[in-house]
Amino acid sequence: MKLRSATVGFAAGLTAMLFIAGCARRDEATVGTPANPLVVVLSPAYDPASAPDAQETLRKLLEAASGLSVQLRVAPTQAEAINSFAASRTDAALLRLEEYLVARQEFGVTPRLQALRAGGSADYDSVILVRADRPGGLMDLAGARVGFVGPYSFSGFTLPSIYLRRSGGKVEAPVFATTHDENVARLERGEIDAAATYGRQALRHKYLKVLAVAGRVPNEPVVFRKNLDQAKREKLATAFLSLSDTKEGRKALGAMADITAFRAVDASVYKPVHDLIRAEGKAVYDLIPDGWDIHRLNQPYFPD
Repeated sequence: MKLRSATVGFAAGLTAMLFIAGCARRDEATVGTPANPLVVVLSPAYDPASAPDAQETLRKLLEAASGLSVQLRVAPTQAEAINSFAASRTDAALLRLEEYLVARQEFGVTPRLQALRAGGSADYDSVILVRADRPGGLMDLAGARVGFVGPYSFSGFTLPSIYLRRSGGKVEAPVFATTHDENVARLERGEIDAAATYGRQALRHKYLKVLAVAGRVPNEPVVFRKNLDQAKREKLATAFLSLSDTKEGRKALGAMADITAFRAVDASVYKPVHDLIRAEGKAVYDLIPDGWDIHRLNQPYFPD
């Protein structure tokens, strides 16, 4: 069953990539006009479906603030959020950290903005939670059932896995959940002994406690394609920064994983994460489903 799911997922991603690769490049001079709008993509993690009007509200606010025509859409998969930059079909995107690292490697995208959350926080803790009544420390997790998210979540798998290995903690049978909420719910029900997740989960569940902080994770970026006209790039970036200026903008942002605003950044914010991955002997393609397939399919074709 797992093999079949992976095969179907890969085939769907391959079809999308071939379609994108076959599209002609856009007319750069008319990007931002009604006939050729700026294309902004949201990773599926930021689908504002909980607020039905949020996506359209964000689009209208971006248009009004930038003076440019904007198309805003949610990518159906992580792979498609990344591959949408092929052939310059996407101009900007709000990506998860691991998605950005792959998109930077493959398409040279650059981070221009960073999401902020409550209190202006620009990063968050990756933590390992246990039930509040559980005795013992980190070494007592040997042989325990530890729940992870992913295995492609940076805060729910990659960083805590590195932390546990470096700390001498040994997880023999990791249990994977699809989402952070599902992972924590399993811990509350006693189905697992510990859960790797982000720090805010500890505040939401009073019967849980933080056993260890695996590290700090920078909030996700808004990235731009490398060859987007600089003036249009700045207009769109300024428009993103203005989204939190109005009540309707703040409400729409909140529907995207509790984002409150954006701030200007550059690639240096994310360099420590990239360096950590390299220090572990890993590649960014290890961080997302079909990561290596994305890399291979973007390589030049050499005839036999």
